[in-house]
Amino acid sequence: MEDMIHHMNWSGPNTPEAKKPHKTEALAVSSPELERGPRKRVSIILVSVAIITTIALFFVSLSYFRVVETEEAQSRLTLYKRSLNDTLERFQYLPFVLARDPAVINQARSNTGSGSDSLSIRLAEFASIAELEAIYFMDLTGEVLASSNYKAVKSFVGQNYGFRPYFQSALRGKRGEFFGLGATTGRPGYFVSEPVYKNQKLTGVIAIKLDMSELQDVWEQGGENVLVSNENGVTILSSQANWLYQTLSNLSADELQLIISNQQFGNQDLAPLNWQLSGTQAARLDDQNYIYASEPIERLSWTVHYFLSETRLYERAITATTVFGGVLAILLVFATFMRSVRIRTALDISQSDRAQLITTNTELQSAQEELSRSSKLAALGQLSASVTHELGQPISALRNHLAAAEIGGEITSMSTLGKLNKVIDRMENITKQLRFFTKPAFTGDTETWQDTALQDVVKGAMDLVEHDLISAKIKVDMDLCSDRLIVKGHRHRLEQVLVNLMTNSIAAMSDEDNKKLEITVRKDQDLAQIIVRDTGAGFGNRDVNKLQEPFHTTRASGDGMGLGLSITAAIIKEHNGILEANNIAATDNVQSGAELIVSLPISIS
Repeated sequence: MEDMIHHMNWSGPNTPEAKKPHKTEALAVSSPELERGPRKRVSIILVSVAIITTIALFFVSLSYFRVVETEEAQSRLTLYKRSLNDTLERFQYLPFVLARDPAVINQARSNTGSGSDSLSIRLAEFASIAELEAIYFMDLTGEVLASSNYKAVKSFVGQNYGFRPYFQSALRGKRGEFFGLGATTGRPGYFVSEPVYKNQKLTGVIAIKLDMSELQDVWEQGGENVLVSNENGVTILSSQANWLYQTLSNLSADELQLIISNQQFGNQDLAPLNWQLSGTQAARLDDQNYIYASEPIERLSWTVHYFLSETRLYERAITATTVFGGVLAILLVFATFMRSVRIRTALDISQSDRAQLITTNTELQSAQEELSRSSKLAALGQLSASVTHELGQPISALRNHLAAAEIGGEITSMSTLGKLNKVIDRMENITKQLRFFTKPAFTGDTETWQDTALQDVVKGAMDLVEHDLISAKIKVDMDLCSDRLIVKGHRHRLEQVLVNLMTNSIAAMSDEDNKKLEITVRKDQDLAQIIVRDTGAGFGNRDVNKLQEPFHTTRASGDGMGLGLSITAAIIKEHNGILEANNIAATDNVQSGAELIVSLPISIS
């Protein structure tokens, strides 16, 4: 239809319309040529302004976000500084208290190994409660007489730490503080010591070791970049393990000698860290640029350094620029977009009309098929009424004449008589089938509908076709459900359904060697089913709906009118049932054939 309309509206080269000159077309051609130059210049100016504005916005955003990120780095630095101070201040009181503990003073007075076991046990209790790595008591030479880790493999008992600065500071009557790797365990620790007096006389030194590896692990898991350097510029704590025990600046010979004599960092190389300051708030570390912030802490002249990657800075600046650039791009293409909207709207309307036309054509085709089917059935009903009316009396008269001739001895050949009777029977059978379509739809009134057991329907139908089954030498297997399956309907019409199905199966197996018919009655949820299986030729590729149409048959010409399944389907539909047809594929144990399933609702009453 669309092609026809298009053909009717098209003007070829020989039509008058094609020969007429179109002035508007000429103007339309020349107008874009005149406007193309200014449009191109405007486009170049707009694009140039957009690029310059975007670049300027990027640098402004970069400057703004650098201030924001610098403030963020300073805030994070303050948190790390507070965390470190809290860790160091946590047990500052403990050495002072222990230095005045009678048990420690008595041990200091004896200044021998006697009683050290009891003091070690007491110190172990204190260390366990305070969660310290070790608490230990040293004599005036630096030898450890009692320690909380006296049971450990690497116990401090018997070790001499007289070379440690915290011990030497305590000998001078002052509190000692020191960070270094343990000379015995090799683990980093923060040491605090206090002198022990008896009658105002220095008799020993008590010290604690705070394990710093736990804080180190927390920083590593935080995923940020922070480190702590001591007074010599050596990194003693860091969130990155590969930055530990490296120097921020070159060590002097005296500084290096002092570190070695104190055994502060064991066998560490103390190599220079790959970093340099790029300004007061910027640094380059391991070939990456960072926003940098640092602050000293109150104890031991340590400094906390915080590094915030500039990657986030550029990401935020690029995001802001992208957003602005997107808005600018939207404004630049707005005019073009409005034009495309008009074109798209027209296209959508066209597509919508086309889709609606396709839908309408599909609906019309379906309606036409349904109308054709209804017309066929209506015509069949009218034809059936006429044929059955016109042939009914002649067939009856023919049978009467044949009977009279037989009685009068006018027919001498019994073979001829049998053939004539079969012809009359066939004619009557045809009129009976056609008479079905002249009756109104079955209404199921209370006089004809009743509760009927499917087992009784099977037995009644079997009585009607038993002779045909025996004549055709067909083996019959029946599996009737032990529970009586009750359906509401007309028993004789249901028997007619089963008789038609079995008759079709008998005809389908006429040319088969192994003839077998299976009748099964079963329950499937709220449905009662009769299943008829045969070993015939099957349905092939035919659709079950096509098989149910009147005059559609799989038999040879003259063997049937093709009304059996049509009548069967109509009766099943009257009983609110379903008819299904399936082919049975051949296997090692099963012969090919056909399967017909009649499903009827089980009666609730």
